[in-house]
Amino acid sequence: MLDGDSRSLGASELDEVLRGAVRVRVTDGGASETGVLSAEVLLDVADPALLGALLDALAVEEVTGMSCMCHGDLAFEFFDSAGRSAAVVGFHHATHLRWPGWDGDALLRDGDAVLRWLAGQGVEGPAGKRDELHRRDVEMAVAEKRWRAAAPAGVVDLLDMAVVTTHTTGILPQGIRRLVAERLTATIPDPVERAAATLAWYGSGTGRCSGYPVHEGIPESALAATPIAVLVATLREHAGDARIEAGAVRHLCGWNSRDQQAKDVAVIPIDLRERLLAVAIQSGDDDKRARAEAWLR
Repeated sequence: MLDGDSRSLGASELDEVLRGAVRVRVTDGGASETGVLSAEVLLDVADPALLGALLDALAVEEVTGMSCMCHGDLAFEFFDSAGRSAAVVGFHHATHLRWPGWDGDALLRDGDAVLRWLAGQGVEGPAGKRDELHRRDVEMAVAEKRWRAAAPAGVVDLLDMAVVTTHTTGILPQGIRRLVAERLTATIPDPVERAAATLAWYGSGTGRCSGYPVHEGIPESALAATPIAVLVATLREHAGDARIEAGAVRHLCGWNSRDQQAKDVAVIPIDLRERLLAVAIQSGDDDKRARAEAWLR
């Protein structure tokens, strides 16, 4: 599993443990310090050539000293010639291994090599999961780029502070929503144009009404404080602007988005409500459509 360079990084102990392994069982669901977490066996391999190829694929660069919060996707349980369990190794996100003898997870040299080995034995789920995660990462990166591009100039310097929380704590910095609202008021004095810019921004990014990155929520306080009459005037003045209408749907149909949400939505003229409902239906987002049907019909 390890070459000479990697041995100096504290990962060679597992090599010694696996030296006499003659069989590996692959189970779904990862592993804990006490063993595998699932009884679902995906593979049971005793062929020496296949076992050797797996050990090669499991080569690691270093033990990181850190561990992710989950139990992993799969577990590799190795057995010796007497049928005794020699080691249980967790497989995490196609990038790391976890073994109780290490202080933290070990970084795989080539996680794709493990995925290829598994796929070669007919276990294609992990590769598919990795591809789906990659697709989501790309999708989220594109959404973030759209969100940044739509931000009004007066708040651009606050975006990095918000985005970093999506990738770390998931909690927006205290006061950032208030600061965004103050900046928007100071830099866009006209209430209708300010609402238009804020709605267009809020309608960008993922555009979701739920399950969206936390940074996309920083315009919420500014919109919540905007009188419903101003929002109606904005929709009238900017009729047909897809970004503004998308932001209005997201705001008006979001969870607890206004102090008097039901009352405010009820005073929106029926033609505007019908237009916003059509926008939600055409979005292809089932959650957004359901929310809009509940609020706007």
